[in-house]
Amino acid sequence: MKKLKFLFFPTILALAFGLMLSCSKSTEDTLNEGVANTNENLADTLEDNNDTAVDLEDVVTGGGGDSSDTATEDISFDPSSVPDNATTVAFGQSYQYQVGTSGTYSGTITYSLSNEPDNMTISSSGLVEWTPTKASDIKTHSNITITFTTASGYVRTLTYDLTVTGTCTSGNVLAIWSGDQRTSTDSSNLLGNVTAYTDNASDICGSSDNKDCTASNNYYFHSSSVDLTWGPTPTATTGNVFFYNQYDNTTHLYFFYMFGVKNNSVADTIKIDIFTDNNSSTDVVVEDDSSSEIGKQGSGCGSSAACYKGRHAYNSANSDGGVIGPFSGTNYRIFIDLGGTSTIDGSSALTLGNLDSFKYYSKDGTSFALGAVDNFTVGYNTTLDCSN
Repeated sequence: MKKLKFLFFPTILALAFGLMLSCSKSTEDTLNEGVANTNENLADTLEDNNDTAVDLEDVVTGGGGDSSDTATEDISFDPSSVPDNATTVAFGQSYQYQVGTSGTYSGTITYSLSNEPDNMTISSSGLVEWTPTKASDIKTHSNITITFTTASGYVRTLTYDLTVTGTCTSGNVLAIWSGDQRTSTDSSNLLGNVTAYTDNASDICGSSDNKDCTASNNYYFHSSSVDLTWGPTPTATTGNVFFYNQYDNTTHLYFFYMFGVKNNSVADTIKIDIFTDNNSSTDVVVEDDSSSEIGKQGSGCGSSAACYKGRHAYNSANSDGGVIGPFSGTNYRIFIDLGGTSTIDGSSALTLGNLDSFKYYSKDGTSFALGAVDNFTVGYNTTLDCSN
């Protein structure tokens, strides 16, 4: 009996010790698992904090709008084309700036403006355009901001100042483009703007300088030459273009063009084609130097509403030219073809003869030359207001 007790007691001790080891092992595993989970959660927290720091950096440097790493793109404003704070535009002229980018990003970009002057726009391709038209525009426009955003939400901004120079000269503004812009407008072909001349309500035009200053009386052809009252001082070596409207009829404009200068010309022959479109008025030949030099055509106009053949010849003592109009509305276009074969008659070789080019004149006294191109288009742009 004593021996049985001895054997049973060690067995009980062994079972108890085993149970203790088992409990100890389970507790250790649980502790280890808890530590592992805690470390994993801590790593996740640190990773999240790191992501937050990256996102904040994106916002500061131009990124943001996306909490993922893909919000950072390899794209920025092209430093070679960024405008600086010395950028200027003359009053009444059109300002253009094409946003350029650099980097490897090739996806979609959305452009926007903020703190911009009234009526300044930016296109879907990043072309900024604006024509200052009010007296109050003549100043420095500070902190104009251009923003572009990528498809992933990455954002970049550019801020600069733009100064409008000159003085306010009221009137209708015409834009001039190289090439054929009758049905659509390629802004990259803009040559510049001109402001239409106007009279001052005095009857000082025409014969004896005592007639009402209609377009015809303002042109006043006599002694085989043009005798302008309101308009530029033309040159003998270029074709000369400007627009005119009477002071009390600012909505109807007239297209004046001339060649040569009286007593200061070289004999020449000029052949041009003129096409008009989208005119709210019916344009006609208002004035020319003879009944056959500018002819409104009944055919050969193609898709245009009206067309004219200008066939001019003058000697060394005289000038030549004509007036077409009126033009009204805001969508009219006048296309002047200077080179190649006439599309109106299919045979005439269009030419400016010995003239260098066309020159465009503005009421404010400025002018610019067309350059070496075969044609150009004129159209209404805006109206300048000096009352505000």
